[in-house]
Amino acid sequence: MVQWVTENVSQLDSRILDLGCGNGHLLLELSALGYKNLHGIDYSESAITLARSVAEKRGLKWIQYNVVDFLKNPFEGPHDILLDKGTYDAISLNPDQVQAKKDLVDGPREEYVKSVHKMMGPNSLFLITSCNWTEEELIKNFSGYLTHHSSVKYPVFQFGGMKGSTICTVAFVKACNIE
Repeated sequence: MVQWVTENVSQLDSRILDLGCGNGHLLLELSALGYKNLHGIDYSESAITLARSVAEKRGLKWIQYNVVDFLKNPFEGPHDILLDKGTYDAISLNPDQVQAKKDLVDGPREEYVKSVHKMMGPNSLFLITSCNWTEEELIKNFSGYLTHHSSVKYPVFQFGGMKGSTICTVAFVKACNIE
C-alpha cells in the first residue's frame, strides 16, 4: 500500500484517511515519507488510544486519530486518498450481513461501500487490500459507487490447476455523485 501511495500520490499534503487504522502503523510509514495530512479512524477506542500514544511519542502532531464508527457516521470529508488494509474483510464477516441478505436489505458490507463513497471527493482515490476477496469480487462489490482505477500485482501461485494470490490490492475512483 505504501509503495502504491508513493507512486500515485505526489502531493505530500494530500488528505489521507486510513479506515480502521488500528495501531496507526500505516500512517506512521506514510509520515516517514513526508506525508503530513494524515487521519486514522477506528471504532475501537483502545486502538485509537494506542495510535495516539505512538504518534505523540514520535512527535508526529500532524497525524490525527479519531474514534469513529464510519458505517453509522461517515468521517468528515472529502478525503483525497482513503486506505483500507483489512477493515472491509472484517466487516464482511459481521453476522448481521447474513441476516441482511435473508431480509433483502443492505448489510454492513453495503453500508461500508456507501460510507466510503460519501467520504470521497470527485477526484479521490480509494485503495483496499484484502485477503478474503479477489480483485474481481471487489470490483463487483464496489460497482455502482466506485470505478476500478488500478491494481497492485502480487506473486501468483498454482494449486490444483487453479492460479491465484493470497492477497489483492485494488484502487478505485468515485463513479458518480450517488447520495
